[in-house]
Amino acid sequence: MKILYVLPIAVLLAVLFHSASAEVYIADKEYAGHFDSNGAYTVYGAVKNTGINTVLAKVQVTVVDGNSTFSESRILPVIFSLDDMPFKFRFPQITGGDPILEKPMVSFLKTNDKALNVVINYDKTLVKYPDGHLTGFITNKGNDTVHNISIYALVHNKNNDYLDEVENTWPIPSLGVGDKTEFVMIPDPSVASQVYYYSCFIPGTDNSIQISLPLHGKTFYFNVLSIVYFTNQQFTSDGSTLSLKASNPWQIPYYANFMFPHDSSEGNFEVLIDGAKTSELTSFDNDTKNWHVAFNVPYGQHSVSISGFKPSYAPNNDQYFYLDAKTALTSWAGFSTNPISDSKLLEVLGIKGHYIPPWVKTSVSFMIYDDLPADSVVQEIKFLKAQGIIR
Repeated sequence: MKILYVLPIAVLLAVLFHSASAEVYIADKEYAGHFDSNGAYTVYGAVKNTGINTVLAKVQVTVVDGNSTFSESRILPVIFSLDDMPFKFRFPQITGGDPILEKPMVSFLKTNDKALNVVINYDKTLVKYPDGHLTGFITNKGNDTVHNISIYALVHNKNNDYLDEVENTWPIPSLGVGDKTEFVMIPDPSVASQVYYYSCFIPGTDNSIQISLPLHGKTFYFNVLSIVYFTNQQFTSDGSTLSLKASNPWQIPYYANFMFPHDSSEGNFEVLIDGAKTSELTSFDNDTKNWHVAFNVPYGQHSVSISGFKPSYAPNNDQYFYLDAKTALTSWAGFSTNPISDSKLLEVLGIKGHYIPPWVKTSVSFMIYDDLPADSVVQEIKFLKAQGIIR
């Protein structure tokens, strides 16, 4: 959830992406590809901004695999002056052979975003572990609360070769003025044994924003991940339909991914753009417990309506718990300098008890290294509770 880095619509309309220049570029030595631990070809690199302006960069990566060519592009988080922004592209279609990585294409636009006053604590709390993963703390030294922070870094071996691009294992939902909180970084297992040091730590946010509006006497919060600018949000009187105004300045259709609380709907969403039904894609994220509603917004100004909310739904904003299931499991299993107790983990999961067998931490390691869903570990813990193994 965040409210920073909503690019002013006047800026977006005034200038489209420019070709990369000597100020904004990807260095050859910081651009490479390898097969990750799951056998998929992965490309990693970093965009350098040596200019005086904050920029929003778009990277296009192309890989030739035999007779097939695969190309993906992505808009990165904003890059402040004299900063780098790491990135990673994964091509699951390429699982072997000798793929050819073509020179990347970088374009950018200048923005008026101000520097994010969130800093890495370069002290004894910044720890690299024998298995290659790292933990550390960040502090908000700015004047405003920052939402949904991600930490990006580059990973190197003893020869200073570039091994990987990593991000913290979960977004940091909120950090108040003067507060600090921990982050965890875990490299791909295929390079973990070679990790010697991390560099270019960059706190940042992606291009999603937090939007709020009144609903049944409380405040309804949701997130939008998109460059499209949304305003004038309001619910119908029964709370079943959300309407917004959309401005897409990019001269091509651009996606929008809306994230709604899990208990606000049964998932039967329908999206209309200017009164016409669009082909939305609805999914459920088991880790964040959010509904995702994604669709393309054409170029220009449009009216958008999203229906399918429970008319009886009332937001519960009385308390906000930082620890979600995935974060709590990661901390409890020791992948953190701030481990939590058995009883605290069970409290976060809504289970009464004070003891969990230590071997359950093996399942958490599968969650971290092998993409086992956090919900699977939670279900295992609930099963062990029902069997009397967790007390």
